[in-house]
Amino acid sequence: MQTDAFYAYLTRARRLLWTTLRELPDEALSKPVVPTEGARCIKDLVAHIAVVEDGWFRGDMLGQPFIMPGFLTDPRSADEYWHRENETLEHLLAYWEAVEADTLRRWPDLMAVVAENRRIPALDDRPETVSADEVMWHVMQHEVRHTAQIVQMIRMLGYEPPSLDLVFLTMR
Repeated sequence: MQTDAFYAYLTRARRLLWTTLRELPDEALSKPVVPTEGARCIKDLVAHIAVVEDGWFRGDMLGQPFIMPGFLTDPRSADEYWHRENETLEHLLAYWEAVEADTLRRWPDLMAVVAENRRIPALDDRPETVSADEVMWHVMQHEVRHTAQIVQMIRMLGYEPPSLDLVFLTMR
């Protein structure tokens, strides 16, 4: 599967997920389900998925400013980065929607970076790099992994999650 087809699948899966999340009470979306210092509730993962796409695609691949400052405050600590239970779901989804819209608008630019075989620093404080193509797949795979966590959290909270499997969203 090509990156553009897989990203198109993600946009379809997002619509189903976002519809389900909008139907859940805020208490469920904010409830810590996983005992960790990282993402504990659904809202934490919603923000994290968008931040990762924003950072890798705009910041690392295109050298453009993040969309995040228009929606989220710049975190000064790990706690501020991870924990979003006090923010509204609509605010977090507006950020994710803005990231998606900008990614789609800049898709040709991202594909040009991939075609150039550009190497992207893997981490800010290390010398290793990854290919732009690997960044594209990392970001998309990252979203699949975390949306699966959200689906599991929805189930653990006693609600019915959407089916986001690729086969169900791509079959004809």
